[in-house]
Amino acid sequence: MSASSRNDIGAYRKYLSVLAQVLREVLATTPEQYAPTYDALLKVVCFDMCLALDTYFASGRMELLGLKNYSEQVISSMPTGVMVIDADGRVRTVNAAIGAMQGLPPDCAVAGQPYERCVADAALRGRIELAMAQSDYRGELVAELDVAATRRYLRCSVARTWLDGEKLLLLIMEDITAPMQAKAALHDSEERFRIAFSQAAVGLAQLEPEGSWLRANQKFQDIVGYTEEELRGMTFRDITPGREWLDDEIAQRRLLAGEVASYTREKRYLRKDGQLIWVNVSVARMQASSGELSLIVVIEDIARRKQSEHELRHLASHDPLTGLANRSLMLDRLRQALAAAQRGGRQVSVLFIDLDRFKHINDSLGHDAGDQVIIEVGRRLAAFVREGDTVARLGGDEFVVLLTEIEQADALAALACKLLATLTKPMTILGHEVSPIGSIGISIYPKDSADGPALLKNADAAMYRAKQLGRGNFQFFAEELNARTLDGLRLEGGLWHALERDEFTLVYQPQFDMRSGAIVGVESLLRWQPTGAPPVPPDSFLSIAEQTGLIVQTGAWVLRMACAQQVAWRNAGLPCGRVAVNLSARQFRQPDLAQMVVRTLKETGCAPDGLALEISETAIMADPQAAAATLQQLGGMGVHLVIDDFGAGYSSLSHLNRLPVHVLKIDRSFIRDMCSDGHAAGVARAAIALGHSMNLAVAVAGVETTEQQALLREQGCDQMQGFLLSRPLPADPLAAMMLAQQ
Repeated sequence: MSASSRNDIGAYRKYLSVLAQVLREVLATTPEQYAPTYDALLKVVCFDMCLALDTYFASGRMELLGLKNYSEQVISSMPTGVMVIDADGRVRTVNAAIGAMQGLPPDCAVAGQPYERCVADAALRGRIELAMAQSDYRGELVAELDVAATRRYLRCSVARTWLDGEKLLLLIMEDITAPMQAKAALHDSEERFRIAFSQAAVGLAQLEPEGSWLRANQKFQDIVGYTEEELRGMTFRDITPGREWLDDEIAQRRLLAGEVASYTREKRYLRKDGQLIWVNVSVARMQASSGELSLIVVIEDIARRKQSEHELRHLASHDPLTGLANRSLMLDRLRQALAAAQRGGRQVSVLFIDLDRFKHINDSLGHDAGDQVIIEVGRRLAAFVREGDTVARLGGDEFVVLLTEIEQADALAALACKLLATLTKPMTILGHEVSPIGSIGISIYPKDSADGPALLKNADAAMYRAKQLGRGNFQFFAEELNARTLDGLRLEGGLWHALERDEFTLVYQPQFDMRSGAIVGVESLLRWQPTGAPPVPPDSFLSIAEQTGLIVQTGAWVLRMACAQQVAWRNAGLPCGRVAVNLSARQFRQPDLAQMVVRTLKETGCAPDGLALEISETAIMADPQAAAATLQQLGGMGVHLVIDDFGAGYSSLSHLNRLPVHVLKIDRSFIRDMCSDGHAAGVARAAIALGHSMNLAVAVAGVETTEQQALLREQGCDQMQGFLLSRPLPADPLAAMMLAQQ
């Protein structure tokens, strides 16, 4: 009974109690009427009370029905699945959500049927069966179902409870697919991050704002040499050398203050083993959801790149073979030395060194041996100079020594002598003993120039002067030497155009038989008459042509013109004999020399026996085996072969005896001095005797006096030429001489 009903009955009781007292007073005179009157009144009141109670009960039933409908509507519209199962295993109450979650058709989620039709998961059915067997069961599980090709996770709560006076089973089902998927995605993301962090090819670490290490991946540990456990007890300052960490602190403060999003810099770390390593560091700020700040550090080991950069810088400024400074670095140091010398009033000297006969070493022993010689020379020069001086290799066999502080020229002369002595000490190269000889040119600041490149050029000019004076010596720069060098450059420039401008001509010096005095041949001699300029002496331009390689083109022109002239004289019926052409050393080394001679003879119509080729003894002995092969080719075609300047070189008699030559032509230096120098006369006599013993004719050039002529005739010389008999003549005057002799 409700509180309202109890209050109404209490009011009736009070009403009857008061009314009983009033009736007693009204019917005091007729007490016999009191009982029937109160009974009638009680009947009315009781009837009224029954009507009121019926009204209350009807209202309660309506309210309960409304509450039941409301509850059913609430349960039906709940996103959470609800199902009530009675003791017989039938569904008492179920909402639509419980079927939709499991992907069941709508007619399955209906009250009155067995609960098995409303439960798709076997594990959940087993749990319900277990709960039905216990009066106070309460449990939970997560069911996993495939619904419409989608994995769905359902959290199910199963509990026994009293309801409407009986023990029922309540099943609450909640779809937790979204949070489970989010959790799985988060787990996958964390796993990927863990793997990426630990297996990254770069070093990764997390740093607290004050600089303590929180974590580090394996690559980071490998780079710095510390384990993650060791790093946790350290700060970034502990692996930063010196006070370089100050720059890091400044950058980190700006990062934590939000002034920059990240920063990157190259720095050094101090490994656990004490080794300094270069790394590229990138640092960014990371803020957790809790608001806590930390720093993410990415480091890349750039030691190899730094080493490569160092090697590239070294290669850019150093010679790759010797490791010495190259021209660029030497000029830079020369500029610095001149600036310092100008401030301090000091002198600076440049020594230009060129190895003599280095090409002979290369050609005879090979380029590997030549490289070893260059390396050893560079080592000797570097060991010879003082700290602060510079040794450079400019290329080939050219070296420069820069002396930053010198006192006087005498000291430089003594130094140059010692340097030459150091170079000439024997060295063993690939089993061969080699003693390189050098020529040194010296220039001095400020006497010779105040400009670095000019000082180098002047020292180079002085070095060439040393070569001209016999090699293996040193020379100081002089202004006239510089002038001669400039003249040489002008000559070289003119030589390149002499052929195309038709500035070359030939003159011919007759060669006479010593006994009969008849002309037996002529020697072709090259002359240069530049347009609009005086003639250039052969001694001035032939050496330049040899050095620049122009002698090959020029020599081919001389051969063609000489052969054509011999044919012209022969066709004119003149007794010219053979026409002789000098082959330079560079021409003689040309691989196509024999083919060029054959081609020239064919084009000009000159007979092979009408041509004589004169090759110097020095050119032949530079490579005797190759020379022998070339001479065999030339001799085989019928060309007359002459060894020129015999006695000036160092011929091996065994080699000489195997060469297919016809004439030995004695070096004119012996002829010049033979009347006043017994040694020269003895050499000439021996050379004549040697030639005759080998069945060779012996010729001489440079006969200028009757005394020389008489002595040579006495010694049995076969042929001679020289100013005594005839100067070199153009073709027409010489033709007139031949005609007169005829």
